[in-house]
Amino acid sequence: MPLPGLEGCSMLAWAQSVRVYGSQGSNGRTGRSGRDGTAGQSQSVVVDGTPASLVLAGSDGEDGESGENGYRPRCGGQPRNVAYDLRAPDGGAGGSGGAGGGGGNGGDLRVYYSDRSHLQQLSVDARGGRAGRGGSGGRGALGCRCDIRQWTVQTCTGTPGQADHSCRNTRYTCRDGRSGGNGAFGRDGALGVDGQLSLINQLEPLQPENPAISVGLTTLVNQPARLSRNLWAERAGANALLAPGSRVRDTYREYIGRVEGDVSLDWQAPRPIGGFAGGNLRAEIQPDGSLTAAFPDGLWANYTSRRQGDQLTIVVTNAVRASDVTRLAWGGVQGSGANLSAAVLDLAGEAASLNTQFRVTLRTTADDPRGSRLPRYVTVYDDVLPADLVRLEGNRFELALGRLPIDRGPFSRGTHAQLEITAVRSLGNNRAEQQLSWRGQF
Repeated sequence: MPLPGLEGCSMLAWAQSVRVYGSQGSNGRTGRSGRDGTAGQSQSVVVDGTPASLVLAGSDGEDGESGENGYRPRCGGQPRNVAYDLRAPDGGAGGSGGAGGGGGNGGDLRVYYSDRSHLQQLSVDARGGRAGRGGSGGRGALGCRCDIRQWTVQTCTGTPGQADHSCRNTRYTCRDGRSGGNGAFGRDGALGVDGQLSLINQLEPLQPENPAISVGLTTLVNQPARLSRNLWAERAGANALLAPGSRVRDTYREYIGRVEGDVSLDWQAPRPIGGFAGGNLRAEIQPDGSLTAAFPDGLWANYTSRRQGDQLTIVVTNAVRASDVTRLAWGGVQGSGANLSAAVLDLAGEAASLNTQFRVTLRTTADDPRGSRLPRYVTVYDDVLPADLVRLEGNRFELALGRLPIDRGPFSRGTHAQLEITAVRSLGNNRAEQQLSWRGQF
């Protein structure tokens, strides 16, 4: 019995000295994936009560091919009476099956009508194609088996008949080859999606739409741009509206109107727009009809939008440079006990324009950091500082740490402390953080 821990070593030594005879079996090839089905053709039609039939179905995805079987090894003749261990050749692994092709989506249908009952005369097949099945995996080939599993070879040294002559017998083994694993089955393709029905209660074609623009800030102030968007409501029960046996997606869209107008920028921010030149503003009419704006990356803006007739206006009430948001600096720590406070300075002078919260993490220690032993700090406060403990004077924030709702002991004069303040600043949908750290003695 081998000693504990030596069995793995003996196996490694055997693997390093073993020789494979014959020829290993090759792995089978992976099966070809099935082609995806083609999408059905989308159409627009006008219905007037005359029976009509439309086929907009997507085609089916192809099945994936089966993986190729693994190839048998060439077992050959096992060498006899050799002075090394042997292993028979392995069988080849089976190839994986090919993936099934996805079904093609059904075509979308836009229907113009004046009488809703006319939809009952329209038969539509806009079903998605069926998914192709994944191919089966190929079978692995059997490995070769040894003809002789063990033998002994005698090795002699010295001169026969002399005192230095000696012989020893060494036992060698042969291990069977491994059989190749079976290939994995290919995944099935995805079902095609049924086409969607869109209904427009009019006979005239919808006008083209231009729902979004990207222009320079100053350009939009001086030169309004035209935007338009067709609006839709999503409803359920599409198949019940059509001729019996029809197949479309259950949810359908219904045209409910149009928003269009000249978009302009009304700049009412305290700082002139000229200080924010560069970059484009993207204005867009959303699917619900609201007007939104996305400003250049370097600009934070707070805005509202209004609509009066065909006039769409983006009103900017405040704006700051993004680079100025995190220009905060320590203003010092002073006092002790209930009068302990820390100051944070806004070097960019934007304190009045931004919403600012402070998260405070305060750790104190009774040890002297100047000693040879590493001080042990204890967290005594880790939370957002209440708004009534923050006072803004000009561009200086005063944080009344001594009034935190905790025991006053950590604030006594001479206490060593670590203070981390994370400023969270926001304007409109924009938000950024800046961390300030201090270590010292109250």
